[in-house]
Amino acid sequence: MYSRIIVPLDGSPFSEMALPYARIIAGSLAIPIELVEAFDILPPPARHRQSAEAGRRMLADAEQSSRKYLGQIQEGLRSAGLVATATTLPGAPARSLVDWLVREPEALVVMSTHGRGGITRWALGSVADKVLHSVPNPMLLIRSNAESGPADKVEVKTVLVPLDGSDLSEESLPHAAAVATGLGARILLLQVTGTADFYRRYLDRASAEPGLISAEELVQADSDDARASLATASRRLAREFGFGGEVVASHQQGQNPAEAIVEMAGSEPTMVVMTTHGRSGINRLVLGSVTDRVVRHANAPVLVVRRYDEPGVTGVEARASEGFSAGFGNAAAQPV
Repeated sequence: MYSRIIVPLDGSPFSEMALPYARIIAGSLAIPIELVEAFDILPPPARHRQSAEAGRRMLADAEQSSRKYLGQIQEGLRSAGLVATATTLPGAPARSLVDWLVREPEALVVMSTHGRGGITRWALGSVADKVLHSVPNPMLLIRSNAESGPADKVEVKTVLVPLDGSDLSEESLPHAAAVATGLGARILLLQVTGTADFYRRYLDRASAEPGLISAEELVQADSDDARASLATASRRLAREFGFGGEVVASHQQGQNPAEAIVEMAGSEPTMVVMTTHGRSGINRLVLGSVTDRVVRHANAPVLVVRRYDEPGVTGVEARASEGFSAGFGNAAAQPV
């Protein structure tokens, strides 16, 4: 499934919170880990005021410090029986990482969503956001906070897979099967569809459009579709992707898919695995925007399978889809 695991670090305890997840996945799937630190010694205005010789000395010192730091972590991984290498990337962190990662799209990136800023450090939160939206790699994002440091061990009991009935959303299934098999976790498939009250609001606004069915008929059609698609996804996990563990399917009705996913992800040690785009429409959630909200609000790690194509919709379907996925927590977007 993955050629290797790439772990971007910045020297801070926050960035190192990605390491336990990298260790457990690398160990269970028998794949190597690549540690990488990107650094920029000075912002461009200050850099231009330094002499060329001073700049070279600062760059050499920063690279030596980075190699030492990564080497210490590398030795710890090797002592645990893992294959580990390390790379330093001088230059603007986000651009350096993106340019480096796009050459190996089959690598899994495991990255903390916050780091430490400073003259030799990079703001890992904003970098994670830029990398997430710029590379084709699957990315496992670990949300960090100031109250806790890196854990020695992590536990994942459930791999939560949000679906919307589309082929695009189901592209997360092989990733979920691989991770859940390696971690010995069960897979929980979740599909959230709209309520009658939700559909009624949008149907009232579109009353002039011919051929619309009632809100109750839409809810029933959603329920039938959800049961069928969840059953199909369950079969695919076993038949196509060789998953032999427990699979549970859950269909919920609600007006906020992201909120339902975040709530379910917080019930026990969970990893969320989801694609960045699904199929939009009056009876489908806009999985791309939902993924963004889950990444920003879930306390659980989120493995994002990136997709670039997003089919468009028109009319009442577009308005309903936007309403179904918008307004999670009424919170303004923040850097990942």
